[in-house]
Parts: sequence; C-alpha cells; structure tokens
Amino acid sequence: MSDSKNSNVTTRSMKVTIGEKKAKPQSPPKKKKDEEKELFKPYPPIKSKNGQNVPPRKPITPPPIGKRKGYRRPMKELLLIALLAIVVLAGMGAVGWSMTRKASSEEDVVAITIEAGMSATEVSLLLEEAGIVDDRKRFLEFVVSRQAASLLKSGTYILGKNSSYEEILSSLSSTGRKVELFVYPGYTLKQIDAMLTTRVGSAPGAFLKAAQDVGSAYGLSFTEGWFLGGTYSVEIGARSARDLALSMFFATGEAVQTLSDSPLLERYSIEELIIIASMIQAETQDRSQMGGIASVIHNRLAKNEPLGIDATTRYELDDWDNPIPVKALENKTPYNTRRKAGLPPSGISAPSAEALHAAFYPEETPYFYYLHGLDKAIHYAVDYEEHKQNIEKHRK
Repeated sequence: MSDSKNSNVTTRSMKVTIGEKKAKPQSPPKKKKDEEKELFKPYPPIKSKNGQNVPPRKPITPPPIGKRKGYRRPMKELLLIALLAIVVLAGMGAVGWSMTRKASSEEDVVAITIEAGMSATEVSLLLEEAGIVDDRKRFLEFVVSRQAASLLKSGTYILGKNSSYEEILSSLSSTGRKVELFVYPGYTLKQIDAMLTTRVGSAPGAFLKAAQDVGSAYGLSFTEGWFLGGTYSVEIGARSARDLALSMFFATGEAVQTLSDSPLLERYSIEELIIIASMIQAETQDRSQMGGIASVIHNRLAKNEPLGIDATTRYELDDWDNPIPVKALENKTPYNTRRKAGLPPSGISAPSAEALHAAFYPEETPYFYYLHGLDKAIHYAVDYEEHKQNIEKHRK
C-alpha cells in the first residue's frame, strides 16, 4: 500500500464529518403497501381457443435439485437471510446504519458501509478493521495531506484488500457529478459494461470486475442475473462501475423481498428462480407473455424435460443475432437446454421486476411448448403435435 510522505501532518484533534447525523428511521411496517400488491398481483389465467379458462394444472413437483447435473443448489434459508440483510443495508446505509462484512481469507474484496456523520478518523478505523488499510493513522494522514477529508461520502462500497491508498480515496470520494442510466432488461453483464464505457467513460471491463467483486463480497455462486434492469443514478468518475453494480444488486434484493411469500420457494431456491427470471427476460420483453413462458418452464422442470430455450445457447456463444450453428445445438454443454435437463448454471441476462414476478408466480397452464409467430404473438401448445401445427401456421 502507498502512504504519505508528509510526516508533519497532525490529526490528533481533527474531526471532519461526512454530512449530518440523522436519526435512525423506525422499522418499516411489515404489511405491504396497496400499490405493491397491485403491482405484483397474480397474472390472469390463459384462455383456451374456445374462450374457456384452462383448468388448473396439478401442483408442480420438480425433481430433486441435487440430482441435476451442472447445477449446485445453495441453501435457501441462508440466501433469504443474506437478501434481507442486503435490503436493510441498502435502505439504511445513507442514514446511519453501519455494517462491515469481513471477507473470508480467500476473498480479495470486502463490503463496508460508511455512516452519514462519520469522521475521517472513524472511517480510517473502519477500513483498518475490515483489513482494507494496514494502518488507520497513516491512511488518515494521507487523506488530510490530499485535503480530501470533507470529500468522503457515506454509502456502501466494495473495496479491494490490496488497493492503494490512492485507489481507496478515489472510491470513497464524491465528484458531485451524476448521470441517469437506463439499463435495458435483457442486457448481459458484458453489454452493461459496454454501455457504461460509452456513457460515462468507464474503463472497458470495469463493470464486469465490479459485478465479480459484488458476487465475491456477498458470497454469490454466480453473478449473471443478479443485477436488475432499470434506471439508476450513477456518479461519474472512478466509482461509476461499482456504484451501478451495487445499486442493481440491491434493487434485485428489494424486488425479491416483495416475492418472498411465493409457494415455489418451498421447491426452488432464490438463485434458481432468478435463473428462470433471466431466461424469461431473454425470451420476451412483453410483460403479458412472461407468465405463460414461466408456466412452460416450470411444467418442463416438473417433468424433468429439457427446457429447449435457445437463448441459453446464445448466451454461451455470446451471439444474439446470427443463426445458432447446428453443432452448437448438438453439443451437451451446461447452457444447451435442448440437450440437458434442468437449469443452466447461472442466469443469462438482467431480469426486470416483471420477469422476476413471473418466475416466482407463473401462470397455471397445461402448456409445454410456445413459439413467437410472425404475427408477433405467442402461441402455446400442450404437446409436440400441436406445437408443429403452430409452426406450420405461424412461422411459415
């Protein structure tokens, strides 16, 4: 680590605070707001061709996750606790909540939260306790020598244990310049990285590294799919990528919290449902189609049938435009859901709140097939014979 050459700086009596101390807010009521209930109400059932409601299907009884090859099921209970902690941390970090998550010895990054009202001395102590700086006094002297104590900003940060003092100060300092970014649902982490480079001038790969660091700091088994699409306010500067990654990750936690009473959580882990949501998002941008697609996915999982979603192969090939080579569809790879039953090992895109809702609350249908016709509509089928008829009618 770098340290200051100015040995004459006195910091013993210094007290520079970050913003004003604010009273901790009261715990939010446990009941959901009416508007949240309206936003996440179940989708209406799909009508059959004669206008009648499709009879409810039998309860989903998917195969044991542990028997699926290529995917390891995390413990649902531990992930639920972690998500709730994330949501609390995101909501309270700016108003006085202090929490430091120390990484294990194998991790290179640590998630910390700086309270509003903390002094530069207290920030230095926090960094030392988290193992980010080697000596709090030397780091404080470095901050003072740069006349940057008043620039330190409260919030949650992902910091590397091997970062230099200059890099740490750059991450914690505010430029005061922000931009609104819309991250399209369906974007991959790689596409978000390219967008951020174009919009705010971040170094190529900066967002990919930030997403990886968030995953490491919070113990995720994969990162793709954990970052919610939407609009975010991002500070222009060295911290843009990590600010955006944290904001998107916390937004996912908040969205999942509203869906925590889904009965499917008795059968699937949160990570598995996030994977399903990412596939739904990659298959359609039309909210009205998401519930039906989710139903087909869950129906196939219940029967241990391959999902047959080409978007997973496109993700593996990193090619979303050209026809998929026949050889790629024949190879039994982790992301080839034509050949492999069960879920791919990770998400494949940034889901929207609507896609998450569809994954957690799929429609009740008997369908096992769907296709998007030339008429821009989606057409469902109960069996392969009906699916072939739909192909003849709507794709030729």
